[in-house]
Amino acid sequence: MSEEKTLSISDLVVEYHTDHGVVHAVNGVSLGLEARETLGLVGETGAGKTTIAMSILKILPTPPAKIVSGEVKFEGQDIMKMDSHDLRKVRGNKISMIFQDPMTALNPVFTIGEQIAEGIHLHQNLKKGDAEIKAMEMLEMVGIRRERFTDYPHQFSGGMKQRAIIAIALACNPKLLLADEPTTALDVTIQAQVLDLIGELKERLNTAMILITHDLGVVAKSCDKVAIIYAGQIFEYGTKFQVYAETRHPYTQGLFDSLPSINKEVPRLKPIPGLMPNPMDLPAGCPFHPRCPRAMAECSERAINPTDLGDGHWVRCINPIN
Repeated sequence: MSEEKTLSISDLVVEYHTDHGVVHAVNGVSLGLEARETLGLVGETGAGKTTIAMSILKILPTPPAKIVSGEVKFEGQDIMKMDSHDLRKVRGNKISMIFQDPMTALNPVFTIGEQIAEGIHLHQNLKKGDAEIKAMEMLEMVGIRRERFTDYPHQFSGGMKQRAIIAIALACNPKLLLADEPTTALDVTIQAQVLDLIGELKERLNTAMILITHDLGVVAKSCDKVAIIYAGQIFEYGTKFQVYAETRHPYTQGLFDSLPSINKEVPRLKPIPGLMPNPMDLPAGCPFHPRCPRAMAECSERAINPTDLGDGHWVRCINPIN
């Protein structure tokens, strides 16, 4: 491990200002990532996971998005203070992102090869011909024949499109990879192949990764640390073993209880009651208290600060599971 974290986020607050009101998307998120580590961001739809990832690259649509406060440091440099010129040197070069939908992440009017070679040509100062050769090597690295270099996105299947996106993201050997639900649009067998491919290339290139997913099975397979996100806050954070085997937050337990298990037979799954709160009108105190089976009167009266459980494991709850 390096002494200085690859990524350090402190008190990040992000809002979306709309005609209907202010959406409180991210509410004081802090986390860190070491070199070569993989962190899983887990939570329901609308929890703020993708907004956190897009904030790291400063690619949020502004307006309506607004980074109200916070610090995002990458290799000691505050990304929030970078101008557009400096950001272009980072995006796609030192930090890359695999977007959720491969169908819309590729430009339909350029060949797959051109889209991979563009970033290599810009960031690695290679001549066009040399960049194309490197792009062909990247295609082969993700399991696509180099002869497909001149094909267009519509000629690729969904799984091949996702492999092409991975090739684009890793073409410049980034220090940090942001993977936003990279297997959502794929069938189960292709999901496994893509996850294995990302893991293999990550190890080969010594890349740190933030993996955004709903799937706790994917996290168990791919991640070193886990952050459980709810209503724009981290509710529980720790190593994979700590979060899975020493679960302390009722929301984390609710996520596990809602999954089928091959080890025990139950008549019905146990979903978390209710729905995510409206981010324009978050409940007072802990935003989970209306759905929480362990809620106390105090939970609705004040903001809940994290409790350090030791060894890097912490939980945002005043009545955690023992």
